[in-house]
Order: sequence, then structure tokens, then C-alpha cells
Amino acid sequence: MIDETQKPIYQRWWFILFLVFLGIGIILYSVIHTEKTETDSIDVADTIFYKKMEKEELKEKLTQSHKNPEVIAAEIIMKNFGTTYIEKENAVVSSRFESGILETIALEEKIISTKSTKHSFLYNTVEFMKVMKSQEEVTQATLVVQAPLTDRYGNVENGDVMIVLMSRGTLNKINFNNFKAENLSAVADSYWEHPALSSE
Repeated sequence: MIDETQKPIYQRWWFILFLVFLGIGIILYSVIHTEKTETDSIDVADTIFYKKMEKEELKEKLTQSHKNPEVIAAEIIMKNFGTTYIEKENAVVSSRFESGILETIALEEKIISTKSTKHSFLYNTVEFMKVMKSQEEVTQATLVVQAPLTDRYGNVENGDVMIVLMSRGTLNKINFNNFKAENLSAVADSYWEHPALSSE
């Protein structure tokens, strides 16, 4: 009969089992951690490339004679957002039209006051939706407005401040000649504004 207490620790079954599990755990951790790091870096790179590609593609489409809704949307944004040529060009973050759905992201770089900015965003959104109503192939239009936001530490970063979505049915119901921009939140299919716009 073998006495378990006299065997060295490295020969005991429970110690060997512990080492096997420890080894498996270390291997799994390193594999998962490596995959996650690779995935994160690929996602960031793809996003940056996608945005650059989209801007270049949009600039090319702006010069064409036949303009689809994404190009028309970009022109409206350039007309209504920004004051200088550079600001107007930067105002179009993206504009995509696919299967009847239009999504445009606009950037307003200069903020004067919260009250006037909110009014300006509402007015510009109404102008945007008014033109989208005339685009029969648009079944849903979304405008995302971005602006510089300052966090409590003083860091400034562009972020969403207003998102408005309207379906074709809603667009058709609105008489834009008499429509008041203040009613946008009540009639839009989806409306969201950043709390900073309601602070004043």
C-alpha cells in the first residue's frame, strides 16, 4: 500500500490536475486576449477608412449631373450648416441612401448659444425634411446633427445633439409651408435631443 502523504507534491494527482487546469486557463486567456486586441484594432481602422472613403465618394457624386437623395441631402447640409466654405464642406459627416432609407449626419462646428443653436438645428432639420418629402424614392429620412460637446473635464469632442427620423407617411402628412419647427419633436417618428440643448 502506497502512502499518499509521503509522495512529493509534484507527484500527487490533485497537484497535477491543478497544473493542467492552470495551463489551460493561461492558454485560453492569452488566445482570447489576442483575438480581442486584433478585433478592436481592425474595427477602428475600418471605421476610419469607411469615413474617408465615404467623403471622397460623396465629393465625386456631387459633381455628377444626376443626383440621388444622398447627394441632395449633402447639398442641403452644406447650404444650411456652417458659415465659411471649410465649415460647410466639413458639415457633411456622411450621407447614405440605400433601399429607400436615407441617413445623413451633419456637423455644426460653431455654437453661439444653446437657445439659438437649438432653434437653428430645428429650422435646418425642417428644411432638410421638406426637401426629402419631394424625393419620392425616400421612404425614411434620418438626420443626425452633431456639435462640439464639452465634458466636465473641459475635453471637447463632436457628438450627437439631435436625431430626427421621419417615415414617408409622416413626411406626406406635413404641410411644410405652414409647419413650425418647434413642433418637430411632436410629429417626428423618432426625436431625440441632447440634454445640453434643453439647459437654457
